[in-house]
Amino acid sequence: MKKQKSDVVIKPSFGKQMKQYGNLFLFYIPAIVLVVIFSYIPMAGIIMAFKKNPNLLGSSSAIQGILDADWIGFKNFEKIFTDPDIISALRNTLIISMQKIVILFPIPIVMAICINEMRGKIVKKSLQAVMYIPHFLSWITVSGIFITLLSYDTGIVNNLMQFFGFDRIPFVTSNDTFRGVLVVSAAWAYLGWNTIVYVSAITALDRDLIEAAKIDGASKWQQIIHVTLPGILPTIAVMFILRIGGIMDAGYDQVLAMYSPYIKESGDILGTYTFRLVKEAGLLPQYALSTAVGLFNSVVGLVLVLSGNFISRRLFKRGLW
Repeated sequence: MKKQKSDVVIKPSFGKQMKQYGNLFLFYIPAIVLVVIFSYIPMAGIIMAFKKNPNLLGSSSAIQGILDADWIGFKNFEKIFTDPDIISALRNTLIISMQKIVILFPIPIVMAICINEMRGKIVKKSLQAVMYIPHFLSWITVSGIFITLLSYDTGIVNNLMQFFGFDRIPFVTSNDTFRGVLVVSAAWAYLGWNTIVYVSAITALDRDLIEAAKIDGASKWQQIIHVTLPGILPTIAVMFILRIGGIMDAGYDQVLAMYSPYIKESGDILGTYTFRLVKEAGLLPQYALSTAVGLFNSVVGLVLVLSGNFISRRLFKRGLW
């Protein structure tokens, strides 16, 4: 018997790619320049995390102020784990992020499957269009909508609750309900956009598998469990890795737009805390400590992404790279 030839695909060398597609590489130049200017060069400021807080206003230039500051090693990072305010902000960040992951991550998957099973094209397209619109609104707009709807005195939600005999609830200014408002508003803003990814993944599935399942007598539920979900599992894994990587963010823009001193106990996250270190610190903003907190966030996010990608490649043979 003749041995079958290997199906290994040999990747062309960089030189061959340049020779064949060299003119297309020119389009990378603007993107590379932007990344270098706005992403890599600012990373030099990370040294502030290991220095005493620089006096940028009292120096000849910001760069000179950073260079003149004394080295203090890891003292800024030690403060992250000893300052009660930072520990509280870290705890709120993790709680809010985990709530969003546990509650919101499965919803777009379910919605994508429901949309895929719809038969009316007009209703299907209309529903998708309506779901996508909130994604294009800024968090200032979304926050304004929810604050207006949930206002204690004039909000329509509290008006309806009072009409039916319930007490009014300060949704946006209460530590007991603020996290719930964040989850609900995030669901309204991101649900439609995240659903697009899974709808696309379902559309790309091999239709022959679904037809074979129908011929074998599989019910609609069995088709979803044994064909649709396993088919989009790699996409789910990649999206989950990306979401885990942002666990230290907790939605900074969203929280900042809705933040008030009333909900500091449950709503103050690392992002808003570092914002106050710079914005509300008076004549000497705490650049060094805020840089240390930001670097800590980035390192934790990197570790989570690398770990999630490793686990995904082991279990599902699919990852970000």
